[in-house]
Amino acid sequence: YFYQAFNHEIADWAVEHQGFGGPAFNPARMTWIKPSFAWVLYRSGYGHKHSQHRILKVKLPHSAVASLLSQCACKHAGGGTLGRVQWDPARDLMEADGREPRRCRGRAIQIGLKGRLSELYVRSATSIEDVTELSHRVGEAHQETTKRA
Repeated sequence: YFYQAFNHEIADWAVEHQGFGGPAFNPARMTWIKPSFAWVLYRSGYGHKHSQHRILKVKLPHSAVASLLSQCACKHAGGGTLGRVQWDPARDLMEADGREPRRCRGRAIQIGLKGRLSELYVRSATSIEDVTELSHRVGEAHQETTKRA
């Protein structure tokens, strides 16, 4: 599974149609997918940041993931590729540092896709689930443990 944060319009369309599209979705734009639920919670502020109010869980077949990764470059910045792999500090769902998931020593992968790789991702999604409510509950639990500390 991969996780992404979207605005309400894109998320509503994706869940209803079990795919990506609709007037607000732009496949030409770089889209970032993350297999780490904790990392997408960190990045989206538990689903509270602007245009990142909804968290979707997207299922992809292993063959699609392998194809996407085989066409990505490993780099932290810059353009010139249709796919990028970045390794960022991993985040822990079980503990919070202040108002975000605790940073871990390990690394978490992020995969950036655009153009034909974004289109392959869109075509390959086999299910899309809205996990926004769970995201909010994790954020609330982290706030509670932070208050008690």
